[in-house]
Amino acid sequence: MSVQTVDHFFNPSSKDFIHDPVPTLEKLCNEYPISRFDAWQAWLVTGHANIIKCLLDTRLSTDFNLWEYAPPKKPIEEMDAFEKLMNNNLFFLDRKNHLRLRKLALPAFSPRIMEQMKERFSVLVKERFDEIGTPDSFNFAAEIAEIVPTQAIASLVGIPRDKFPIFDSLAYGVVRGINPMLTPDERKDAIKGVPEGLDLLNELIDERRADPGNDFLSTLILAEDQGSKLSNLEMCALVGAVLGAGSDTAVDLHSYLIKNLLQHPEQLDLLKADPGLVQGAISETLRYESSGKTGLARYASEDLDINGHEIKKGQMVQLITSTAGMDSSIYEEPRKFDIQRDHDKSISFGQGPHYCIGVTLVRSQTEVMLKELFKRFPNLSLGNETVYDYNHHNARRMDVMMVNTNLT
Repeated sequence: MSVQTVDHFFNPSSKDFIHDPVPTLEKLCNEYPISRFDAWQAWLVTGHANIIKCLLDTRLSTDFNLWEYAPPKKPIEEMDAFEKLMNNNLFFLDRKNHLRLRKLALPAFSPRIMEQMKERFSVLVKERFDEIGTPDSFNFAAEIAEIVPTQAIASLVGIPRDKFPIFDSLAYGVVRGINPMLTPDERKDAIKGVPEGLDLLNELIDERRADPGNDFLSTLILAEDQGSKLSNLEMCALVGAVLGAGSDTAVDLHSYLIKNLLQHPEQLDLLKADPGLVQGAISETLRYESSGKTGLARYASEDLDINGHEIKKGQMVQLITSTAGMDSSIYEEPRKFDIQRDHDKSISFGQGPHYCIGVTLVRSQTEVMLKELFKRFPNLSLGNETVYDYNHHNARRMDVMMVNTNLT
């Protein structure tokens, strides 16, 4: 089968794509189910059915080290703090170790722990809004979306309030440090806060080991499966993975959720009339306006065939999950924003063994933020300034999204 390339129109770093990715994604979804993107040296897979097939194919691994262009793996003793953290990261482990860590971590994401987190998080969110006060307008992207998700995870882990800045630096290093496009100097600068953040986490873990309670870290420490327990480094790596997926993704979810609700006032009215629709609003935002510039990376552990295309061992396959949300074979009128839509077939949080372990965490923190926002500012409207971060490595990140409070 002849291979189609998409470099002539697909450029997720372009300003046009960042401002409005829909035309490009629709073209990908409708005309290029499997293609090559030479800029990334990768295969692209689009459409709901194709992506699910790949998510469930065990020959497509998350293990970055399988990639044909992956740098040689260093011996443990030569790794710096950041490299050791990534070496144990859920996203980069082989299948066997991924399943082991995931099984040990699951109890820490139980409904009981998440409910505890929600209560703590409600306090944090109220404090954040108290700090904002009652201005005529404010930058939602910087004052809520950028701050709240990392604080939620800091709270979950048990970081004291006065140590939040250290945890912020760890979060920044984890999220930015994995960008493959950084120069060595840029990476060094991005991850400079990681060692201090890991020291802080290790102190907390040691305290909980000596005196475990009913919290998230204690549950991780006490988890055991057939004699296997999590090491300190594995727990730190798990927190790092939650930061990468749970805080960074949530930053964009917060901004795009509010943007779309304010742009669709009839949907916002539905939500105000029935707060039970909040999770539907979150799911619909993830489907309707994906914030990602990249897909989910997978690496072929052996030669395989995807819809008649030969994928060689070691090649990268990028699953462009944002195209699944606009697949008209799954969603009727996909370009309509509808918070009452059925999301049973959604793959926004993955599928199979890599289904997002922190999904409840992301949903809970977003729900708490949303309710407090409209309680404080019931007549909120979009301001007239939106500024994107064109250099963000994997997201259509908004640095500025002004909102008007309309309190008077």
